[in-house]
Amino acid sequence: MKNINGTTLDYLSQNPLKHMDMIVPIKRGTAHILFSSKDGVCLKETKSGAYMLSAASREVGKRLIELLPAEGLFTFHQDFMLNDFKEKVRYQTFMENYQAVYLGKEPLPAPDNISLKPLDESYFDIVIKNYDINVGADYLRKLIKEGRLFGGFADCLVGFIGIHAEGSLGLLKVFGQHLKKGYGSAIVSLITNYRLSQGVVPFAQISVNNEASLAVFKKLGFSISTERVYWMW
Repeated sequence: MKNINGTTLDYLSQNPLKHMDMIVPIKRGTAHILFSSKDGVCLKETKSGAYMLSAASREVGKRLIELLPAEGLFTFHQDFMLNDFKEKVRYQTFMENYQAVYLGKEPLPAPDNISLKPLDESYFDIVIKNYDINVGADYLRKLIKEGRLFGGFADCLVGFIGIHAEGSLGLLKVFGQHLKKGYGSAIVSLITNYRLSQGVVPFAQISVNNEASLAVFKKLGFSISTERVYWMW
């Protein structure tokens, strides 16, 4: 792993809300730094295989894009890199997200109407049937195998949430018959406290069109970026 120098975190820490998805892997030791300067950072997150880029200018962005393979999983933190990227890399899926970060130190109030437990393989069919975004069966099975997909239980399974390989919270889903009962907020509260207990800053990337999830995270005190983060694969 390339040495993490002060310049890397200095650049990213100028806007931690925007770059928490890069800061967390660096601090947990799962970031291979491909480029670092006072004007930009490019890294490969080793658990997910995702390439993450942030640049202060299009000129720097072009230099970072030259470091990328032709296929893979990519995260961009400025829209001015997208056109240059599209000329080089093949992809099928594009997602435009806001980043939500819990910057508080204290756990959220623990709900008493629900518990959170890791799901096992027996829940795979219900998860893949109910999750709207096609992340792939293999990926969901991997999350379950690694204990990173959690179910919210209130007498029965009412929804689920996961921790993606690079560390973000995601895959939040409350089943239709259990909506408007506060279970979404309860599930996010519990997973937030779990991440805090692990010494990790909880963060999520939420589709700009997902108003329901954005409302849940805002209600719980997450800071929401005004800038966008772009996923392509």
